[in-house]
Amino acid sequence: MSRTEILLWIVALFLLEVNHLKWIWWEHWTCRACTVKHKDCACGATARWLMYL
Repeated sequence: MSRTEILLWIVALFLLEVNHLKWIWWEHWTCRACTVKHKDCACGATARWLMYL
């Protein structure tokens, strides 16, 4: 493998892990303001646009 391929794999795996952590935050963590899961939060404290990045 060339250094370019290794760098591309590192970047791809980093992006995959960031999306995985966002999914965990979205599905399992609760909103501080209304104490429901972020995906079900309607109080506006959860930034829904964050999940679309």
